[in-house]
Amino acid sequence: MNQYKMERVIQMKETIGEKADFLRNVRLQNIESLLDGDKASVRKDLEHALEQLASDKKEGSLVICFLRSSYIANSHEFYIAFYEEEPFVEEEPDCIYFRMKEVFDGLEEDWRELDEALHQHFIRIISGEKAEIHRWYTERIYKALDRIMKETVENMGKDKGISVYYGGYMEELKAIGCI
Repeated sequence: MNQYKMERVIQMKETIGEKADFLRNVRLQNIESLLDGDKASVRKDLEHALEQLASDKKEGSLVICFLRSSYIANSHEFYIAFYEEEPFVEEEPDCIYFRMKEVFDGLEEDWRELDEALHQHFIRIISGEKAEIHRWYTERIYKALDRIMKETVENMGKDKGISVYYGGYMEELKAIGCI
């Protein structure tokens, strides 16, 4: 028995790529303006969480990770941990889960627009294909948040020499500054 594969998803991503790029850029601008305005408390809470995890530490690194389960479940939680050694190697680092759901309000509207773009080019789109497109799009937003996270770290203005990294949990990390 052959297992069904979603062979069209790659073609779908290519077809709606420009629309997805446009929506992602608008969404990132919205997130940034929310963090600077209405939801500034989220940015302050993030800064406070980073300071708390690194407060009495002299060496090590802070890691801000997005979680695959977070964007699949639509909870928008980030894993923030302090590692004395190499990231993800330490078994029980000091860590917290930081929820940013309120700055992702409206993401479902982006998904609807992507669904409409898909329906213009494809017939009989199955729910699994839509779910994969939603996941792909949201992951692209999460990856692009590195710039906003970098600005947050830079605006903290503290430099004790503790490196801060951003990326996916157990994935590649990008250095975004020091606190």
